[in-house]
Amino acid sequence: MLLLFVLMLQSFLTAQVAIPEDFCISRDELKLFNLINNYRRVHNLEAIPMSKNLCFVARLHVDDLFHNHPDEGNCNLHSWSDQSNWTGCCYGSDPDNNTCMTSKPRELTTYQGKGFEIAFWESLDAVPEIVLDLWIGSNASNDLLLNRNTWAQQSWKAMGVGMMKGYAVAWFGHESDEENAVKICDTIQTDKPLFDRVVPVYETTSVRYYLIISSFNERSQAEKELNALRKRGFRNPSIVPSAKNFRVSLGNYATREEAMEAKKSLGEKYAKAWVLKQ
Repeated sequence: MLLLFVLMLQSFLTAQVAIPEDFCISRDELKLFNLINNYRRVHNLEAIPMSKNLCFVARLHVDDLFHNHPDEGNCNLHSWSDQSNWTGCCYGSDPDNNTCMTSKPRELTTYQGKGFEIAFWESLDAVPEIVLDLWIGSNASNDLLLNRNTWAQQSWKAMGVGMMKGYAVAWFGHESDEENAVKICDTIQTDKPLFDRVVPVYETTSVRYYLIISSFNERSQAEKELNALRKRGFRNPSIVPSAKNFRVSLGNYATREEAMEAKKSLGEKYAKAWVLKQ
């Protein structure tokens, strides 16, 4: 009887830690991962290696948040539902207990360290630049990203990201993860380390559509805004000068349709953005 129980337990644990062979992260998830590391580099911090296990935990969590909405009542975005093969828990009901978060990587994968998460939600689809921008604007999230204050004595050896619709999460761990080979969905793999890859940008053509968020009379003011955007993680901000002013663009696109789609996904913070053809 004891042997049967042990075999059943082993089978259950194996089912918990098995990551599907076709598991991959999206281009937006890769972009968010790169933006976080680029932001750390700006502040003279080392890039954090990607963790397959933490990416899997992140994907499970955004899927749970989107479909099951455990973040209701006194429960915040770090909560998990009881609708699948994990322990449901409410994060926030007991401010002194964070095991709802920290225990999930060990419960769901072979990663043996604790996990620490920052999370994002917006009514529109999440955009990597906007996600990082809002995390930077939160003292608690920014401290974790840059190992400041509460996290000053910590060092991150593994990171995973997940995005689904309006949700985005990033998971961090003190322990290195041997499982660091992560496939990118619908892209060609290279021998270059994943955490050093740069998300490609559009090549310049004769006509571009710029997503403008602000305008200044002095170029120095526009440059100050440009530098602030880059520090927040935006990859392609630029200055678009005219005869009278200097406009600041978050990105440029080959067609007006692409620019309008990007505008829709910017979220409430940049609701007044407009498209300039040039």
